[in-house]
Amino acid sequence: MYLVLLFQEVKMGLEEVKKEIIENAEKKAEGIVKEGKDEADRIIKETDAQLEDYRKRSEDDAHKIISAMERKERSSAEFDVKKMKLDKKKEIIDRAFSEVKKKLQSMPDKKRESYLKNLLDDAKKEIDVAKVYVNSQDRKIAERITGKGISVDGSEISGGLVAENSDSTISVDYSYDELLDTVEKENLQEIASKLFGKD
Repeated sequence: MYLVLLFQEVKMGLEEVKKEIIENAEKKAEGIVKEGKDEADRIIKETDAQLEDYRKRSEDDAHKIISAMERKERSSAEFDVKKMKLDKKKEIIDRAFSEVKKKLQSMPDKKRESYLKNLLDDAKKEIDVAKVYVNSQDRKIAERITGKGISVDGSEISGGLVAENSDSTISVDYSYDELLDTVEKENLQEIASKLFGKD
């Protein structure tokens, strides 16, 4: 009987040890589960914070990109408008010079003769004129005003004259084309200001 009691006591002791081990294991398991859950919650919170930060940065980047694109488009549009204005102004100036050239070409003979005489006198101040080139319309006038010692030849110029020395090494271009080009280059800003005002 003593053995039975001892066995029961040992059995009771084993049950208590077993129970204590199970309780400890359950507590440890609960602790591990709680730690795991806490760790998972922490990771989820960190991930959510990182995602929110990434979303904000992405939105900021998107806004910056959109703003940069808008600025670029606005700048490009402003450039296009300025270019169109300049092109239009250039077209108007070219048209004005074209009209002046037409008026010079359609002047009455008396006036053309006066202009050619003045241009020839200016050329004589610069070189010893031996030959003069004029357009076909002005040839007879040029032959009349040049006198002896100066030959007259035809040229594809719109009007005015080109004068050369005897060995053709020096020439003076007083053609209307050259004179108008010079006037345009030297006075473009003043002409633009008179035509369009100051921008």
